Amino acid sequence: MRRGGWHCVLILASLMLAACGARRGAIETLGDAAHWRLEGRLAVSDGHDSGSGTVTWEQEGAYFMIQLRAPISGQNWRLSGDGALCTLEGLRADPLTADSPEALLERELGWHLPVAALRDWLQGRPMNDDIRVIRDKSGQISGFSESGWAVSYRDFRAGRPTRISANKPPYQVRSAIKSWVVLP
Repeated sequence: MRRGGWHCVLILASLMLAACGARRGAIETLGDAAHWRLEGRLAVSDGHDSGSGTVTWEQEGAYFMIQLRAPISGQNWRLSGDGALCTLEGLRADPLTADSPEALLERELGWHLPVAALRDWLQGRPMNDDIRVIRDKSGQISGFSESGWAVSYRDFRAGRPTRISANKPPYQVRSAIKSWVVLP
């Protein structure tokens, strides 16, 4: 692993939850809500190192704010931004910026991952409309492959995913969503 040890894996996880850029159309699983918050746990692995933490993601239109808290060290990282600029705070003394979370991730960790796609994946759908999805017996989406990632869903509550796994060897990201809240 380059620069920074397992805490970089946690930063990777927070970056992956970000969505710098507006999504085409409405957010299907949250209705027409433009302002919402997700809270839960996140575990990530790069094939060598792994880590986990609690995550809060708030989205208001194109603006997002992701906060990750590591349980053992108590360290906090925050990624925020919109379609034009992303800022990462807590990794170094000064905030780090880029025009996209993918660019920030590549610059700071040397990795490129489909960060923007996760906004859709965490809502139970692929980013691209032409992706073939797999459905369970009840018609609920259970998974798909997109950009080399195998995304699978194990649980849904009120039409929103609560357990999500995304794998692209050697990387794995698992999310257990505790709550989705539509905000005023």
